[in-house]
Amino acid sequence: MNAASRDPWQWRDLVRREIDLPRTVLELPLDDAVGRVVGAEVASPEDLPSTPIAAMDGFAVRRADLAAGSVTLPVSSEIPARPGAIGELARGTAARIMTGAPVPGGADVVVEVEATDADPFGPSPRTVTLSLQEVPAARRHIRGVGEEVSSGEVLARPGDRVGAGLVGLLRALGVETLPVERALAVGIVVTGDELVGTAGRAEVGAVRESNGEMLGAALRADGIEARAVHSTDTHADLTAALEEAAAHSDLVLTTGGIGHGAYDVVKTLLGERGSGGSRFEHLRLRPGGPQGFGHLADGTAVIHLPGTPVGALVGHHLFVRPLLVGERAAPRRVLRGAADPLPRPRRAGVLHALPGRLRHDSHGRECVDLLPGRRLAPYGRADAIVLLGGADGAGSPEAAGTVPEETVLILPL
Repeated sequence: MNAASRDPWQWRDLVRREIDLPRTVLELPLDDAVGRVVGAEVASPEDLPSTPIAAMDGFAVRRADLAAGSVTLPVSSEIPARPGAIGELARGTAARIMTGAPVPGGADVVVEVEATDADPFGPSPRTVTLSLQEVPAARRHIRGVGEEVSSGEVLARPGDRVGAGLVGLLRALGVETLPVERALAVGIVVTGDELVGTAGRAEVGAVRESNGEMLGAALRADGIEARAVHSTDTHADLTAALEEAAAHSDLVLTTGGIGHGAYDVVKTLLGERGSGGSRFEHLRLRPGGPQGFGHLADGTAVIHLPGTPVGALVGHHLFVRPLLVGERAAPRRVLRGAADPLPRPRRAGVLHALPGRLRHDSHGRECVDLLPGRRLAPYGRADAIVLLGGADGAGSPEAAGTVPEETVLILPL
């Protein structure tokens, strides 16, 4: 297969096979672990609950003391939801109990306060009358030991994202730290003599630099540390910028300089006419056809993206993000907006990436509308990249499957 016919999906798989980013695990306090990726299996250190507790406000009783109809029992104690040991429930008595309080020994049923003559907000009564249509089942309204989580049960696996639910669960179990993957660091080297800062009016021939901030924002949204540097179109400047970016990074991205021109400095420095550490090809992809990857002299992995902002963004989501977040970067199918006539790809076999905006239709189904506009402009509102055409290549994620005509493949932004 020659360079001009390289399938984007095959290139995506090749990059994932050839680049293996270092993964180290840190033990962090829960507050610092939020948003990180779990680095090792986490098991429960104890049962939850660790003792039987009431699931309702009411009265803890022995089932043997109950009968269908009305039963009046003396109230022997009151058990609020607070720390402290409690004794055995005396036979033939009831204990007023609150939700979350430990159930006394001997009690095997909690009768909800609504089924009694007790005032829910008043003081504990001396006696209580229970009105029951039938004798309740044993353990009714009692949460048993380990009912929610049993000791040794797996709570999180490597690759899981640490969210509020996991933090709450671990706190309830007394866990204070969590093994998480160290946040990856990515250096971005933006090339081009024409690039200038954003302040003021750009002079003729100058282009305000946006790739560094754009890619940095995408990386940080995934919990990746990102830092951008700029290089001019000279080998000396690019070499220095690459060394600076690689010094504190697990992965380096470059933008620009990978076409076929005399000033394509990335390609001439690192390609077959230079160090030979990187491989460059032109994919059947619009925009973002020129792509590359390899390793720098110190072994740091590097991925080369086009200089056009949309090409760089598309390349990031297709080829970079899978290395960083794994399956969370996988494309998925959604319904296309009913009013959208899908554009016919101008070249057969070419994968076209277009801006889209996700929504839910009147049936609650997720769908995507194509956004009008050219180049970067529609991406100001886009929250998805819509992938059209090129879906029959051997490297496609759906090459062997049947694709519903009313759906399109997307990459969420």
